[in-house]
Amino acid sequence: MAPGTTVLMQARPKLQLDFIDALRGLAIIAVLVSHAQRNVEIYQAMGHPARMSPWLSRYADQGARGVQLFFVVSALTLFLSAGKRLGESGEWVNFYIRRVFRIAPMFYVAFGVYCLAPVLLKGHALPPVGTLLGTLTFTNGWSPAWLLGANDVVPGGWSIGVEMSFYIVFPLVFLFIRDFPRALGALLLFLALDVFLGPVLVANPPIADADLWERFMFVWLPNQLPIFLYGICAYFILFTDTGPLSRFFHAGNRAANAALFAGAGLVLLVVPQATADSRAVYLYGGAFALIALCLNRQPYRWLVNPLLCHVGKISFSGYLTHFFMLQVARKLLDKVHAGTRLGPDAYFVATVAVALAGTIVLATITYRFVEVPGQALGKRLIQALAARREAGRRTLGDGAA
Repeated sequence: MAPGTTVLMQARPKLQLDFIDALRGLAIIAVLVSHAQRNVEIYQAMGHPARMSPWLSRYADQGARGVQLFFVVSALTLFLSAGKRLGESGEWVNFYIRRVFRIAPMFYVAFGVYCLAPVLLKGHALPPVGTLLGTLTFTNGWSPAWLLGANDVVPGGWSIGVEMSFYIVFPLVFLFIRDFPRALGALLLFLALDVFLGPVLVANPPIADADLWERFMFVWLPNQLPIFLYGICAYFILFTDTGPLSRFFHAGNRAANAALFAGAGLVLLVVPQATADSRAVYLYGGAFALIALCLNRQPYRWLVNPLLCHVGKISFSGYLTHFFMLQVARKLLDKVHAGTRLGPDAYFVATVAVALAGTIVLATITYRFVEVPGQALGKRLIQALAARREAGRRTLGDGAA
């Protein structure tokens, strides 16, 4: 565990973390829903301009907040993993190796499909060199053009740039935030900075393209950091002893837990209809963290089930492949003339159903044959480095003797 924390002893011999996979499953479904809505309303997948029912469009549009759900879960699980490995030889080198081999193999396959293939097969132009290099080296998170241009290299690449930026600073975050009070203090501090200082920075762009600057200010790491901090706060509540909070979310009153879960769900239902203010993202982040806490106490089977957990397990592959499957869904629906037979709402639902089914199948394959071997390669590299360090220590020991 992080220095200065008190480990919360679990009554059960093994941590039950299926709810984490279930939340990842919800996140990728939400993101797919958001992009399906854009297919209908922006990219004219029906073959003509179309608008969904306003209430449905607002909910679907906010499916993009599935990215923030990924961030909450990522921070929680990173702290859990780092806490378990504290004191490991070469722990931070190993951390970066695990992260790179978790992300890079599937990401580079996606780069080949989305970027290189059109260049080689259709004569498309490559993105700018800076954007290309920044994206492929995962350093694109600190330049407006590189970060938002990452979508031209790999669709959805901006969020992976933000995630990798968090990985870069994670060791400092982990070593500084050693307990729940510090995590909560950091959350409140960055919330205040982003809520009150953010609009000032947006209003004074240092680049000519004010629209690009405003979009960048929303997605870059400092603005998303409170979302990660929600996940870190949830980690300390669940996996260290924070007193009444920890006791409640492990063995508290189930009716009260259900009420909190319903309250978080109500936020997700009301906020999309009530406001389009970008700062509402922090309400979503808080609701996601609370849902995670409640699911630890009571993993409701209608939500934490084998299918959704499987979708969560393959969610990174799903994130990268669902863009392709949305194109497939568009072509399949075009063949049955769905654009003329269905209204916008029904077409949207059909798009989600077809694309989600295809994404689950394709992502299951890429997870098995790309992600798993990639992670295994990273583990072998860590083992090889550990063996080399051990051999070096033995050599020094023999020399001293």
